Amino acid sequence: MQSLTIGGLFVGLAIPTFYVARWTMEAVKKKTFPEWQQPVGLVAGLAYGGIAAMCTGGLIGFSTGAITLLGNGAGSLAMWGMTGGHTTLDARTTEVTLTGEGNLVLLLLTVTLIGAWKGMPSKMRGLAKKGVVAGVLLGLSATLGGVVAASLIPAINDLGAQIVGSVA
Repeated sequence: MQSLTIGGLFVGLAIPTFYVARWTMEAVKKKTFPEWQQPVGLVAGLAYGGIAAMCTGGLIGFSTGAITLLGNGAGSLAMWGMTGGHTTLDARTTEVTLTGEGNLVLLLLTVTLIGAWKGMPSKMRGLAKKGVVAGVLLGLSATLGGVVAASLIPAINDLGAQIVGSVA
């Protein structure tokens, strides 16, 4: 079970906030929206990271645990350095996880992401990486994590069960 601190929540929220602010100012100054690849990369990464955060084992589970640990540490250090406040309070600990069938869907999404990676424009790849980090951290938060845990994870588990049922 992974735990998210307020510092980790800060990092998860800071990444999309930074880019939305940048794109908003770009749109105001130039009166044009940024290239479509930029928001798509970030949103795709957020979605994948949010789902991957519910994986408890294996390489994906280890990776999300490492991202959470580093995000908690970096965010806590940044918040403590800037505000002097206490940041080690748990923002959320989730008990909802993917079943074996849900892990099948996550692994298929991983294969899709790996297959598409080479063809992605470099800006999209960079934002997708940052989106995955933010998605993992926000996937454990009470807001996005609550939505993901309450609706998306059961749907993914059900989809995996349907795939297994139709193949087996």
